[in-house]
Amino acid sequence: MKEMRQKEYEASQRQSQNAASAPQNTAAPKVARTITTVIVILFFAPMIIGLLATVIGTIVSIFEDNFSDNNYGYIEESSAEEVSSVVQEVQRVNFNETAQTAEYSFLCDEVYRTDIPYGGADKGYMYVAFHFKVKNTTESKIWISNDLNCIYDGDIGCDRAWSFDEGKSFNSSLVLSAGIGTDGYICYIVPEKAKSVVISYGDYVRVNIDLRNLEYKTESNDPDSETDSETNSDNN
Repeated sequence: MKEMRQKEYEASQRQSQNAASAPQNTAAPKVARTITTVIVILFFAPMIIGLLATVIGTIVSIFEDNFSDNNYGYIEESSAEEVSSVVQEVQRVNFNETAQTAEYSFLCDEVYRTDIPYGGADKGYMYVAFHFKVKNTTESKIWISNDLNCIYDGDIGCDRAWSFDEGKSFNSSLVLSAGIGTDGYICYIVPEKAKSVVISYGDYVRVNIDLRNLEYKTESNDPDSETDSETNSDNN
């Protein structure tokens, strides 16, 4: 009986010792893991901080560049609008006055009433011929392509008399070298009651022309024709 008690006592003692040593055995791995974590953090922390700094710096740089570009674009756009408002101002002139744009000059220096062989204007209308000159006033070759219209009573367009002496026809679409000009005639069918018309050349030229007291010209007014007529009469 005594021996049994002795064995139970010893067994209880061993259990107590095992229970006391268990926390010590589990504490050691925890300490090791903590030390390992600290070492890893200390090793990789500078790399992580540097990477974050690079990313943040890149984002800030992109933002600043975009903001700067947008601001510059706004300034350029404003400047372009200011220049455009000056250059693209409509030039309003009268007969025999030169309209000067940023690229070319335009002049109407001759207007007269005429007839067209094998044709005839409707009653109440007349043929009016206009002589135009356009010149490239820049230092480089330019392409000019402008609509040319004759307008009366504010907004009514005149029909063009296409059968009028096409050999002298004014060409409104052409390439002109620096300092070079061209000229020619265009004839329009205009109401006889119209006291004036406006020649519209492109978007920026308007020429006001008085139609009262127009000179009247026909083929018989051509000096060559008169000479031929005199020669024929002398021969007869």
